[in-house]
Amino acid sequence: GSACKCLRRRSGVRCQPPPLRVVCLHDSNTPGVTRWTWDDTVLKSECPVLVEFYAKWCGPCQMVHRVIDETAREYRGKLKCFVLDTDDNLKVAETYDIKAVPVVLLFKNGVKRGTIVGTMPKEFYVA
Repeated sequence: GSACKCLRRRSGVRCQPPPLRVVCLHDSNTPGVTRWTWDDTVLKSECPVLVEFYAKWCGPCQMVHRVIDETAREYRGKLKCFVLDTDDNLKVAETYDIKAVPVVLLFKNGVKRGTIVGTMPKEFYVA
């Protein structure tokens, strides 16, 4: 409060407000995958796998969550969809050179077959 500001001014310490960090909670029905489940869930899957790399603080990721959720419902049995929190699973993100989020990768037979960076209409994810 104001008392705190006065105290800091008198002591000669300049006070900067903490950086604003917006946190968007992961609001997706799509199951998550982690570095511990990555190989069995994604690389050893017998059907194609779509993985959204996201971060909790990423606003555009929320839009992609909705698209991935819809895609998972529409292609149930033909395509598996997962989300991966890059902040909690840096090793996996680094392996696939993820430098920004959201990024969606498509895997077939354990091999990365496609990459979509940013937010796109649903048709881009299933084309």
